[in-house]
Amino acid sequence: ASRPPLSASCLPPPAFRFLPSASRLLPPAFRLLPPALCVLAGFFLLMSPWYARNLAVFGSFMAPGSSRALWLTSYNDTFAYPASQLTMARWLASGWDAILLARARAGGVNLLNAFAAQGGIFLFPFILAGLWILRRDLRVRFAALAWILLFAAMTLVFPFAGPRGAFFHAGAALQPMWWSLAPVGLDAAVAWARRRGRFDDRAFAVFRGALVGIAALMTVAIFAIRVLPNWEREDGHYAGVETLLLQQGAPSDGIVIVRNPPGYNIVTGRAAIALPTGGLASVLAVAERYDARYLVLEPLGTTGDLRELYDHPDQFPEFIYLGEADDDRLYEIVR
Repeated sequence: ASRPPLSASCLPPPAFRFLPSASRLLPPAFRLLPPALCVLAGFFLLMSPWYARNLAVFGSFMAPGSSRALWLTSYNDTFAYPASQLTMARWLASGWDAILLARARAGGVNLLNAFAAQGGIFLFPFILAGLWILRRDLRVRFAALAWILLFAAMTLVFPFAGPRGAFFHAGAALQPMWWSLAPVGLDAAVAWARRRGRFDDRAFAVFRGALVGIAALMTVAIFAIRVLPNWEREDGHYAGVETLLLQQGAPSDGIVIVRNPPGYNIVTGRAAIALPTGGLASVLAVAERYDARYLVLEPLGTTGDLRELYDHPDQFPEFIYLGEADDDRLYEIVR
């Protein structure tokens, strides 16, 4: 029996289907050049706004700490300032037990993400079956290799960013392939069951409808359990902080140092930068470097001398305590 084709969603747009024909006109060593240039052009087209932003803010195409991401010893090191403290020597000093444990945990979480998020839980076995059935298809092999490399990178190289969303979001590029393979695996499973007299045409129609219904019910249930209860709780409290800030006469262009700067900016529209790890010294250095005037401390996740500042707001002359909103404490930075 002929193997079922991949979904048309995996095919390139018609405007780009001339590339294979054009490539045949080139010497064998250069036949990959046109599609490679097309991929590079698409990459730079998408990334150029971000690179332009980095160039304007940092004076370079990449953030200053990007080259030191290999030497993180915890997720909080992502916000270390200055980034020069992230070195190979410091990474090795954390000990091989910690280094290997972090990667083992990352691998476990990434596998769960592959099963639950990328595989959609109940679609996962059908995706695996489709992979096996079409294992000789070059597109499927390329996608499988890309996934393996991505999993390895987000487990071994970036064990802290990977489990916290980097693997999930980067893997979205491969989702069209997995969703195209799921029907292939489903058809194979149904054919196997029919050979054993377990499915007729009506039962198959009911089964397909049941899968769609299960997907809809799971989506609604997860949305109700995980999303709705925290819809405004995560960042909505920043509105109270901004109200307090305005009551204190803060200018609209005053920059705030806060735990979640994107969330603060979305809620309030005010420019914000991330609260660095490293305590008060790092906060003051960041404030000086980026001309930040205000600091927001939240009750959860505040440790060390930042916790001392939160608990005893009047005992640090570098910070003027301005008040509290929903347990978040606001300070003006004295410089």
